[in-house]
Amino acid sequence: MASGQAIQTTTGRTPRWLGIIGSGQLGMLLCDAARALDIRTMVLSDDPAAPAIYSADAVLVASMQDPRALASMLQQCDTITFEFEAVPDTTLERLSRAVARGSVSVHPAVATLQRLKDKGLQKTWLRESQLPTLPFTLTDADTAADELRAGAIQPPLVQKTRQGGYDGKGVQILLEDADLAKLWPVPGLIEPALIGCTEVAVVVARDTLGTTLAYPPVSMAFDDRLNAVSTVTYPAEVAPDIRAACTGIAERAVNALAAAGVFAVELFVTASGDIFINEISPRVHNAGHLTLTAFEHDQFEQHVRAVMGLPLAPIKPLAPAAVMLNLLYDDSMAPAHTGEPYNMELEPQVMLHWYGKQEARDGRKMGHITALGDSPTAALALAHAGLARIRSGELRPARLREQANAR
Repeated sequence: MASGQAIQTTTGRTPRWLGIIGSGQLGMLLCDAARALDIRTMVLSDDPAAPAIYSADAVLVASMQDPRALASMLQQCDTITFEFEAVPDTTLERLSRAVARGSVSVHPAVATLQRLKDKGLQKTWLRESQLPTLPFTLTDADTAADELRAGAIQPPLVQKTRQGGYDGKGVQILLEDADLAKLWPVPGLIEPALIGCTEVAVVVARDTLGTTLAYPPVSMAFDDRLNAVSTVTYPAEVAPDIRAACTGIAERAVNALAAAGVFAVELFVTASGDIFINEISPRVHNAGHLTLTAFEHDQFEQHVRAVMGLPLAPIKPLAPAAVMLNLLYDDSMAPAHTGEPYNMELEPQVMLHWYGKQEARDGRKMGHITALGDSPTAALALAHAGLARIRSGELRPARLREQANAR
């Protein structure tokens, strides 16, 4: 979409409904984006206190496999989308039948979700599509260490479970031969471990007509203890030509999927400049959270636009650089915890998003801070200053909200 073109909403029409399977912070932020576009939302949640409950126009509290809840969503909604990929096969089958009847649109398509939620199927598809990815071997629950010792991929290597992994879960690094005894007895895959590489992500939006727009690449740093993303930096901390190559690969991969929505393409960049796709997530993603503050139109708006048949919005950064810190909970963050979602400006150009999860436990992703700056270094310093304010106990969000409500 050309810069300067009018941004289309659905104002003045019969209200349209978007169904969202899942109700965490991603679902909540999708609901917020939909509301700004005059689209109503219904979420299917197995947790009556999940973050999206605060933002959705309608809530179905039920299992994702509950046929009555799915029937209600299919009856109400024009389009159904997902906040995560680990959707049960029975649910996907029901959605597929509804699409075949012409009673609803599902984006990304059911077939896309089925292909990408299983890392073994995804890696096989990447290889067959001639997209750059690391060599891999599929394993099953009874694969023995001796079988791996006789194979082509030797330690250091990475084991990934085929389904269910997220936020560092379902992934382990086996550095040496003795570590093969720790192999998980589950269906999975192994691939070489690229020690010392840079991890980059490109968030790509693709609409139902095949128009594709990519946010600039970001780099990701990880918490060593939790193996979860701790810091996301824009622009990615690689050379400009590598950024361009990452964008090209990501767009090629998303176009090969031929599906609508926002996709996060995670890539490995080696010291020699080789680029490999790590994995593709068929949804809005943690790597794109800084777009809420650092871009005129964020990934959540783009996803709603893409799946609802609206034109994509232009990619417009609001600052030369931005850094996002994931708030992986520890007791020092207790002053920020209210059990309800809120946003707060900590400093000029430093924004806190707290997700409103009820239970605050060690290592849980409870929110994020995004800071803008003239350089990544400046933005990082501002983000850490904001985090220090949270930890100091100076901020009392519940009290501030009470004061605001009293005005």
